[in-house]
Amino acid sequence: MTIDERRVGLVTILALRGRLVLDDGDDQLRQQVEGLIAEGRLKIIVDLTGIDYIDSAGVGVLIAKFLSVRRKGGDLRLLHLSARTMHVLEIAHLLTVFPNYTSEEAAVRSFEE
Repeated sequence: MTIDERRVGLVTILALRGRLVLDDGDDQLRQQVEGLIAEGRLKIIVDLTGIDYIDSAGVGVLIAKFLSVRRKGGDLRLLHLSARTMHVLEIAHLLTVFPNYTSEEAAVRSFEE
């Protein structure tokens, strides 16, 4: 998996590509978000447009980092959930936990509210 990082004002957008699965992306995302937390960058959007497949380890790292960011007073939001990713999160009853958006502009604006 690859992660492209960019900023829009105070918001950091992490665009993921590939598979968010055990031993192939979960540790990478964990480390990336931990680095952002250490820098005090606590407004994070994870863009899942390029995710082909997500497993329980991928869901687990999203949950863990969501909680880590929240504990520090920030928030982690999801962008562009594929039908498969939405289905996985729905089965796990997590769609109500993660703020998720279909538009980058709306996701970025949501941090201003």
